[in-house]
Amino acid sequence: MELNLTEDEIVEYLKRSSLTTILVEGKDDMIIYRWIEEEIGIDNANFMSCGGRDRLLKVFNRRAEFNHIKTIFVADKDAFVYDVVPEELNEIIWTNGYSIENDLYQGQKIELLLDVSEKVKFRKAINNFITYYAFEVEQYQRKLVFNFSNHPNRLLCDAQELKQDYLDEINFQNPSKATIEFLQKEYDLLIRGKSLFALLVRFLSSKKRRIKHNKNSLLEHCFKMHRSESINQMIISLKGKLYA
Repeated sequence: MELNLTEDEIVEYLKRSSLTTILVEGKDDMIIYRWIEEEIGIDNANFMSCGGRDRLLKVFNRRAEFNHIKTIFVADKDAFVYDVVPEELNEIIWTNGYSIENDLYQGQKIELLLDVSEKVKFRKAINNFITYYAFEVEQYQRKLVFNFSNHPNRLLCDAQELKQDYLDEINFQNPSKATIEFLQKEYDLLIRGKSLFALLVRFLSSKKRRIKHNKNSLLEHCFKMHRSESINQMIISLKGKLYA
């Protein structure tokens, strides 16, 4: 179910429902959850998009209002990946990485689609992006204004260097070596997944490329050809709650 409902409308719908319902975040993720739904072979349950993480968490906090049906909540960790998930939210199935896209990306095998020259440019781009992103992580950790959703094209020039005018605009300060190394070690899980796939598409959809890819084709490739342990674990967790 992919209607754009308010928090109250979702709760009212669930009050009247008799179906087991799996609530996920946004409609952009539904393509991935449809693949999971097909694989599990769910016949008597409904996947429902809440239209965002905040709304999903608000509905979760009101679950006592529709406890006559089984509900399962699945959410992206987002910034909890740099922190801890609050104990009161432990009933939710959380992604292992920052988002469901990160769980697909885990293992970095999708980068095998890059040719040799693309790989060199991608490595430069990802390393510079991580340096910028480490600054945002430290802003978050200091409880200052942060932004994890900047598109790589806004930050990187054609030479894969960070744009100095934008760094000046956000009062960029060089992050610590420890934070950079922390992100580099598992960037597939720790850097926002949408940004990682945007970096890949930056090279895999270039005009000079004979075979071009978009984000959805890369997501499908990850799910069907290079299945990660995180996605396997999510499927196991969903089955466990569905058939408990």
